[in-house]
Amino acid sequence: MEQKYLITKHYEECLSSYPKLIKLVKEGDFWRIDGCIDVTDDEGGYWETYEVSIFIPPDYPKDIPILQETGKKIKRESDWHMSSNGECCLATRAKIFHDLSEGITLLKWLDKFAHPFLANHVYRIKHNHYAHEEFSHGTKGIIEGWKKITGVRDAVSILKHLVQITGYRTQALNRPCFCGSGKKYKRCYEISPIEHRYGIPSIEILEDIKAISKSLGQRN
Repeated sequence: MEQKYLITKHYEECLSSYPKLIKLVKEGDFWRIDGCIDVTDDEGGYWETYEVSIFIPPDYPKDIPILQETGKKIKRESDWHMSSNGECCLATRAKIFHDLSEGITLLKWLDKFAHPFLANHVYRIKHNHYAHEEFSHGTKGIIEGWKKITGVRDAVSILKHLVQITGYRTQALNRPCFCGSGKKYKRCYEISPIEHRYGIPSIEILEDIKAISKSLGQRN
């Protein structure tokens, strides 16, 4: 009941900005929103309308919604960041969690990821390229996402950093913390490990560690 109230509240908050999201229903363990999203530019000029379904996962707001483009205006090809059933790859999961680390809400997710994704495709259809930077597919994209989050530039260093922020690789308690705070490890990471994870759940980081390790030919 509590989650139903929260999801209904978050859905209603969206309607002033996205009034064509007209239907909220329970579907198994998920909630589904059906309707349309009007894509507009920064000045509010109309670009295009996409038919969509939004799937809200059982663990929401600890987990992120899924966008499905149902009108088939976007090619069902990986090069267009679309699966065969129309599920949209908005960004890496780590990047979404990071950018919504102050609290996941449906409206924030729509504003920061769903609408920009659709707008980027309108631009590509008109100009044959995306207006904004895109992530590659698979593990390469995961690494690119972590570069954006951490500022670390190579895959090996990113992998080392991810292991550090999960706490699986410790360091001497009296040495400066790896985060660069200037505090000793025992006074920094040991006191607040969660604050070192960029707002990203540990399970997501561990999955990315596995993927990057595999791509580098390293054992987990």
